[in-house]
Amino acid sequence: MRSELVVVLILAVASCKGAEIAEPLAAQDRSFSSVLLEFIDEDLRSFLQTGGGGVPVLAPLKASHKSLDISSGEFKIKGEVEDFVLQGLDGYEIVIMNLDLFRSRLTFELNFPSVNITTQYKADVGSGYSIQRSGGAFFALENLNIQGRISYSLGVISNNLRVKNILVYPSVGNVKSEIENLSKYRILNRKLNEIVEEFVSLTINDNTDYAANWVDELLTPVCNDLIGDRTLSDLIAIITGN
Repeated sequence: MRSELVVVLILAVASCKGAEIAEPLAAQDRSFSSVLLEFIDEDLRSFLQTGGGGVPVLAPLKASHKSLDISSGEFKIKGEVEDFVLQGLDGYEIVIMNLDLFRSRLTFELNFPSVNITTQYKADVGSGYSIQRSGGAFFALENLNIQGRISYSLGVISNNLRVKNILVYPSVGNVKSEIENLSKYRILNRKLNEIVEEFVSLTINDNTDYAANWVDELLTPVCNDLIGDRTLSDLIAIITGN
């Protein structure tokens, strides 16, 4: 009976201590999350619109000319685009932005009403044959949703920040393709655009795990290189401007 009472007392004390630790951590979570929310909602959006530090303006992203050279097995596309404009990267809505200091992870969800491209194109398409096409093109991902989680670790002594993984899961509500002259027949041209729309939609929505793994392998080492020897406090100071 005495041993059981001791166990109960230990658990009670541990729960009180856990509450004492959890409460200030939760307050810090809310504080840091609000800082990140403000940074992403204002500073990042402004950076996309103005560029800086060698990074061009990304919202909108414009290019007067760009060559194309795509090869996948027997299928090849060579050509060029003119007056390329990508819009919508700054139009995101922040659904979730939560920094969990206890679990060392950032959970986020962004929604883009429309990320779209307009351009003029010339293309030589072939797979044992050659078809030349040219004209205007409009392509849009509507209701593009990006959910994800960034997990990190802090050194026990150095407090240096290391990104463990970056998981990003995209999905799209609707794909709109209006590419001229895929066929000289208007009805067939519309059908080919519908095939493009369905292909892109299925590729994005049915391969979220593949996309998450690909982004993780691509971005995690890049982020760690950029962070270098900085601590979490250093990065927060950079974000807040202090």
